[in-house]
Amino acid sequence: MSDKSLLAGVRVIESSMLGPAELGGLLADLGAEVIKVEPPQGDYGRQMTWPIMKASDGNGENSLLSLHVNRGKKSIALDLRKPEGVEVYLDMVKGADCVIEAMRPGALAKRGLSFEKMQEVNPAIVFCSISGYGATGPYRDMP
Repeated sequence: MSDKSLLAGVRVIESSMLGPAELGGLLADLGAEVIKVEPPQGDYGRQMTWPIMKASDGNGENSLLSLHVNRGKKSIALDLRKPEGVEVYLDMVKGADCVIEAMRPGALAKRGLSFEKMQEVNPAIVFCSISGYGATGPYRDMP
């Protein structure tokens, strides 16, 4: 039986946390494979908002917000401040259709992951940048 989901076969690399991560959740709902890239210590959103839910097996906890916005996603922890992490990220971009980033403007580029660099490894990549305070203006660098 084939998967007839609207976005079956689409691979998305997501670098975001909290509210903007909902976009990846919606794409996963439509059948896309969404791979969330987290820092080595994990997504702080798991513990930052309440209610905190205990895992059904009793091992670990997760905030309800995190469970909601990260539904249907895979995840990988990468240190994008190290060349090895950047290399793995670019390897993932090679096989992806889209990258979603919701970090401070220029944060990925600062780590060697500019849109242009991603286009070098995957000329067809679609890049979506989301910023809570916009890419310009006095609050652009606020987390």
